[in-house]
Amino acid sequence: MGDVAAGQVAELERSLRQLELILAEREYVIAETEGRLADRERDMAEAEALLIAREKLLQATRHDPALAPTVSAEEKAALAQLRAELERQAFTLQEAKKSVREREQFLDESETKLFEKVQLQQEKEIELEQKQEDLRAMERRLKEREAAIDPQAAAALKVADEAAKHRDEFNE
Repeated sequence: MGDVAAGQVAELERSLRQLELILAEREYVIAETEGRLADRERDMAEAEALLIAREKLLQATRHDPALAPTVSAEEKAALAQLRAELERQAFTLQEAKKSVREREQFLDESETKLFEKVQLQQEKEIELEQKQEDLRAMERRLKEREAAIDPQAAAALKVADEAAKHRDEFNE
């Protein structure tokens, strides 16, 4: 009966170690992803600053009446093309920001789920250890009751107690 429980505890310990390894690996992936996201966010901020500067330049050229007569049709076409490109980049930037937010949310949710699973696993392990202790205590009480009735069982219990005491001296 004790061997089965010890086997279960050993299996739980192996499972816990595997979960710890998986958790460490996921934390590494999260850190890597956070680094990439920070780089991407920095790139997007630079692109956004460039976009704002270009928009200010376009607004300044549109509102300055002194510049209006000197703008040729070719320059107007180029400015319109530039404006379209800036609007496209602004849209792409917004989509990228949305994507980053979604990824961050997914990572947060995944991390939360993983922590919950690890916590449940630890709770199950504690519960199994408690059951194992309860079984050992019950087994001990049964042996003591049997020893009260049977002298051979009493002698076997005494020998087992001495062996356990001897083991404990060496394990400390």
